[in-house]
Amino acid sequence: MEYKRRIRSALLTCAALITAGCSSELNDEHMRYDGETVEVHISYMTGSLDTKAINPDEERITDVSLIIFDENGDAEESLWLGNGAGGCKVNLVKGRRYTFCACANFGYRVNVSHISELSEIRYHLAYPDEYREGIPMYAQEKDIFIESGMTLSLQLIRLMSKINIRMDRSRLSENVKMDVRSVKVGNCPKSVRVFGKSKVMDRDDCFAAGFSRNDMETQELNTNGPGGIGISKEVSLYMLENMQGDFPEEITDSKDKVFSEDDHMRDICSYIEMEFDYMSEEYKTDGKRLIYRFYLGDGTSNLDVERNCLYTITVCPEDDGLHDGGWRVDKSGLSPAIPPSFRAYPSSYIRGDIGDRIHIWCEFTPAYAPFNAGTEYMEDDKAKGIYSYTLDEDGHGATLELTGPGRGLIYMEAGPPVNESALFIIEVNLPPADDS
Repeated sequence: MEYKRRIRSALLTCAALITAGCSSELNDEHMRYDGETVEVHISYMTGSLDTKAINPDEERITDVSLIIFDENGDAEESLWLGNGAGGCKVNLVKGRRYTFCACANFGYRVNVSHISELSEIRYHLAYPDEYREGIPMYAQEKDIFIESGMTLSLQLIRLMSKINIRMDRSRLSENVKMDVRSVKVGNCPKSVRVFGKSKVMDRDDCFAAGFSRNDMETQELNTNGPGGIGISKEVSLYMLENMQGDFPEEITDSKDKVFSEDDHMRDICSYIEMEFDYMSEEYKTDGKRLIYRFYLGDGTSNLDVERNCLYTITVCPEDDGLHDGGWRVDKSGLSPAIPPSFRAYPSSYIRGDIGDRIHIWCEFTPAYAPFNAGTEYMEDDKAKGIYSYTLDEDGHGATLELTGPGRGLIYMEAGPPVNESALFIIEVNLPPADDS
């Protein structure tokens, strides 16, 4: 009779799996029939994203691989459910403890023989937006005590983060227009370690251009939303976890969150890249784009992008929108609307007496061009006792207070796209040149 009871129990297990619409691989070596078996109902919850951080259907469950481990870590059940959202029923030994692990929306069976092999499981993307058909998720519930009439709900955790992006144009100058044409994740991981923290190890482990929104998909960023004047609606990007840790150097400003060309980290840390059509009184994009880039992470000095989290980024350009402001701005796609200009005041040759105050300065457009006021030349003349100086607030000139006889020289220069310079010669209490 005991033999018949065991056979009946095994048949009931198979019947339950068929009823749930799943396939099963039973590990006969580890199946125990020395205790009473009970039916356990298993369902799944997706839950909400963590507060750090819902596009693809974020609640969708298309398939589930369920592996149940006994107290020794051996896989006692390995199931694949083609209709995973419906859950399933399994027979387990009453009074024993089991660990339940699930992989959802992988599209294939995940199977291991021992719990120690979980660390080897990775989910791979064929292309960056493959998870539009269902976000990959996993669950792990340890040391579950089996009782009669038991229902177990496994909490599924998304293996990727969600990045919400919006524009705040309220600080732009009146005649500046910035329309978003694309936004993407750069260095987007191709795969993720499922049961444990995951990060990209090599540039071949990531898509250079990951999940993206282009053209009409970015119109929400060019449309005012409910957040106030100048604040747009949001678009969402998705990416697998990439836990790269802290920035190698201590920094306090987001604009310094940038790697050198030969730094290995620049090829494996994830970032956001946005392309704009741009127009101002001075510049416009003509066939090319203005580009903003920003390395992701939790704060100024961190590079972690964590699974199952929401990150919200508000892009807030100021004035002409061409300064860094926390983003690395590539202005190579800009062309003048008006041509660059440069002029020095009051003249290139100045004579004065001890005690005179003289103001010299340069005016140029565009105003964002880099400028060198020639302080190293002024320091040399100051050391010679010819004059002392005070720089203008905008750094584009200086006021000289003449203090002793001699001849001074100052060289000021505006960089690209102006690329012009001025040379000032200052003579203090020197006799006029004898033309005879």
